[in-house]
Amino acid sequence: MVIVYTSDNLDRIFNDSTFLSEYEKYIIENQVKFNNLQKFLDSLDINQKYHKISINKNKKYQSEETTIIKNINNLLNKVTKDNIKEKKKDIIFSINNAKHILDLIINNILDKCISQINYIDLYILILKDLLMINSNINIDNLINKRIKNIYIELEQKDKNYDSLCKINKNIDDSIGLSILIIKLELNNILENYIDPTIQRMFDNIILDNEDICYKYIISMYNIFNILDKSYIEKYKSDLEKLMNEKISKKNKFKIMDILEMV
Repeated sequence: MVIVYTSDNLDRIFNDSTFLSEYEKYIIENQVKFNNLQKFLDSLDINQKYHKISINKNKKYQSEETTIIKNINNLLNKVTKDNIKEKKKDIIFSINNAKHILDLIINNILDKCISQINYIDLYILILKDLLMINSNINIDNLINKRIKNIYIELEQKDKNYDSLCKINKNIDDSIGLSILIIKLELNNILENYIDPTIQRMFDNIILDNEDICYKYIISMYNIFNILDKSYIEKYKSDLEKLMNEKISKKNKFKIMDILEMV
């Protein structure tokens, strides 16, 4: 026999004092299991293409979520310094009608930050307001997943053309991610990420390719330029060691520019 509950029945049950008391007791007695379940759920990647499955050129056949995602994405693509307040307001209004896809939107913004570093500051302004809508969203977890995915793929260096193209993209992504992480911490969204991020850049810099090496060094320059100058003193020995490697004069001079900031 199947028991069917109406929404009214469920409301009465979920608001019943006896149920709430027993439920609270159950949570306390099974806290470890709940914590483990939450860690497992947090570790799962969000399928950002889920709502795109139903995309159809005819808007009549699009799901409501798909329409909202496309609308927000269009708003993000049009953000400028002059219209940021207006676009942010429009984005938040759209989200208020679909808070269940907030994770997808935040993931989309993080990806845009990584691939469009010139817009990071504007996207972070939007991100800060979106995180206030749901304080349970674990931004650390979203960033850690990206660190893991990008740097694992960087380690898997192959020699065929397709793999090299993918590595070049991952290098660009790792640089964009590093700049994003620094700026998120400066905006009090992350904590204790700056030093590991700088160290990862030193550990992963590719010295035998002048252009890629320069990408890393110019990114370091931009990062040290926005940080407290005590960080340059802190990493002075790493910078000097890098400058003494077999790298081009252009790259050496850029490292000297960093050292001369203090």
